Amino acid sequence: MIKLAIVTRDEKYLQQLTNCLHGEEDISLLSTIIIKNFNSEVKQVIAFVKHMIEQRPDILLLDQAILRDAAAMNMQQVLNYRDNLINTKVIIVGQRYNEENVMVMIEAGARGFFRTALGDELLIKCIRMVARGEIWLEAVLITWVFEEFRKEVMEKRNRLKSLAHLSSAKLKILSPREMEVLALISESMTNEEIAKKLFLSAKTVKTHMRNIFAKANIRNRVEAALMYTRHAQISH
Repeated sequence: MIKLAIVTRDEKYLQQLTNCLHGEEDISLLSTIIIKNFNSEVKQVIAFVKHMIEQRPDILLLDQAILRDAAAMNMQQVLNYRDNLINTKVIIVGQRYNEENVMVMIEAGARGFFRTALGDELLIKCIRMVARGEIWLEAVLITWVFEEFRKEVMEKRNRLKSLAHLSSAKLKILSPREMEVLALISESMTNEEIAKKLFLSAKTVKTHMRNIFAKANIRNRVEAALMYTRHAQISH
């Protein structure tokens, strides 16, 4: 039995969903809430969330309009309560989707994006698929999401290539002491730990770090660690 909860702003759509689910023997509608104004209905929302935590639904249908209304609260924060509902899978229901918001919602844990224009029959299919652990995305969204992930991977790969180039060229102008500091940065040591290890003052370590960043054209400790690690791999 799939346990379902619904959060929406549209009373008519909720009634439509209720009628649609009537007679579906494998889906049980646990609880619903209509939220028209977050500011004036905060207590009801909190009570509903607590109720869901007790009931632990398998699927939460969440009206995208609710997310727009709560934009000031930050979309990811709206979905962060999933930490208390670790097994509840979220399906965002709306008329259309902004691709950037889709990426944020995927990162926040959403497992499905359903357009109301697709109709009730496909909604039932969507609920069952997500309940089985699958993801519901229309073809257009699948293509877009795939391209975004591909771009992200390529950007990381290009950045690593850039760091590899820096490691072979820029690191040659670092002094032996600066290389020692860089090596310890790659081991996730703090400035204080580096100072103690090399018998230096914390101020001297900071000076070395500024010089390293300027000479190697890097922006932070993460890039410094990646660059040295890559350099060490190539050198050996």
